[in-house]
Amino acid sequence: MSKHYSEKLLIEGTRYIVGMNDGCTFKDIIYEGTKQFHGKNMMCFKTNKSKQITVNPSYFSFAVEGETDINEVTYKEGREEAWAD
Repeated sequence: MSKHYSEKLLIEGTRYIVGMNDGCTFKDIIYEGTKQFHGKNMMCFKTNKSKQITVNPSYFSFAVEGETDINEVTYKEGREEAWAD
């Protein structure tokens, strides 16, 4: 029996409120995906003013999904992963 496990916590192109373990909170930022930095995956976000926020997953505490319209990326990822069952 094969089970599919997805390690993706966030959906690219979706807005989130993101909290860090030091109490800092970023509101209404868009998840863009991950990038490698010295061999470690870093979470990349973009603000409404196109400023980049890069988060080390070790400091990531929580994410609350915000209001987001279904776009091409969201729909494709949903079909492949979340809605696959």
